[in-house]
Amino acid sequence: MLSFEIIKDGNAIQIDCDQEGLKTLINILEKLKDNATHVHMRRGRELSEHNPWGREGVSEVIITTGGD
Repeated sequence: MLSFEIIKDGNAIQIDCDQEGLKTLINILEKLKDNATHVHMRRGRELSEHNPWGREGVSEVIITTGGD
């Protein structure tokens, strides 16, 4: 399970994950480390639909890097 949620009136992002979700996140970050310029994580693929408390997570997370 890997879920991102916008909290604190839109001023913070909370990431909820179990061990499998943590592995997914690490793999995504490794792709960026290996010269990808950006990655998309989408609900139903890399992202869970709900966090552990049943609240809906965001539907897409895009991570972008300058490739440095």
